[in-house]
Amino acid sequence: MLQPGLTVVRDLFEDPRFAGNPLVEGAPHLRFYAGAVLETPDGLPLGALCVLDRVARDLDEDQSFALEVLSGQIMSQLELRRAIAKRDDRLEAARRIEQRQTLLVRELHHRVKNTLATVQALVGATGRSTGSFEAFYRSFSNRISSLAKTHNLLTEDYWQTAPLREIALNELKPFAESRRPRFMLIGPPVELAADLAVPVGMALHELTANAVRYGALSVPDGYVEIRWGIVDEGDGRKLRLEWTERGGPAPREPQQQGFGSTLLRKVLPMQINAEVQMNFDADGLKFQMLAPLVESRLVPSYEA
Repeated sequence: MLQPGLTVVRDLFEDPRFAGNPLVEGAPHLRFYAGAVLETPDGLPLGALCVLDRVARDLDEDQSFALEVLSGQIMSQLELRRAIAKRDDRLEAARRIEQRQTLLVRELHHRVKNTLATVQALVGATGRSTGSFEAFYRSFSNRISSLAKTHNLLTEDYWQTAPLREIALNELKPFAESRRPRFMLIGPPVELAADLAVPVGMALHELTANAVRYGALSVPDGYVEIRWGIVDEGDGRKLRLEWTERGGPAPREPQQQGFGSTLLRKVLPMQINAEVQMNFDADGLKFQMLAPLVESRLVPSYEA
C-alpha cells in the first residue's frame, strides 16, 4: 500500500518481507502476490487490489495492465459512491432547512397573532383600570415593554424557549444594583416554551409593578424572593413558581379587580391551565402558581 503503482512478488517464500508470514509458511501456502494500490485523488492509500497463487509465477504485460485498470475502476466507483453520499447529505440538509423554515414561518404567524391579541387585551384592560390618559399611557407602555423583553428572549431561540431566570431579571433589573439585596432568584435552569413564557413574564411584571407601588419594593428594607422548580405529579411535569414579599407594608386585598389581579387570578388559569393562589399574609404578599410544562420544541434543531 505504501508503494505506488503495481507490486509483484514472484515467490513470497523467497522474499524476506513475506517469508515468515503464516499464510506463506502454513495453509493456504501462498507463493505469488501481485497488487495494485487503491489510492484516492489526494494520494491517500486505502488498500490494494491483489491476485494470489499457490505457485510462483510472473505477470505478463497484459495481465499487469488489466490489474492496474481494475484498480482504477474500483477507485472510480468508490469516489462515485462518496460523491453520491455527499450529494444525498446536502439534499437531506436542504430538506431539513426547508422544513425548519416552514415551521418557523408557521410559528411566527402563530406568535404574531397571539401577540396582537395580547396587545389588544392590554389596551382594553389597562383602559378600564386607569382613570386618566397619563396613567393609561404609563401602565400600557410598561406592559408593552415587559412583553417586548420576553419576546426578545424568545426570538434569540427562534421563538422556542426563554430562560425563566432571564424573564425574572428583566422585571427586577432596576433593583439589581442596590447596595442592599432587594430580590433573590432561587431555582434550577428552566427554559419556558413560548406559550408559557409570555404569560409568566406578564405575571412577573404585574407582581413587580404591584410591589413597587404598594408592596415590598415600595420601601427601602423590603425585598422579594422568587422560587421555582419542576415537579412531576403523575400527569406530566409542571412548573412551580412562588413569589414572596418580605419587609414591606402589610398587604391589603384589593377591593376592585384591576388588570393585574385579573391576569393572576383568571387569565393564567384559562390561558395556561395554571393553578393559582394569592395570600395576603401580614408578612407580605405571596403568590403561587403551578402550570403544565410544554416539553417538546415546535421547531426541531439542526446543524446547518
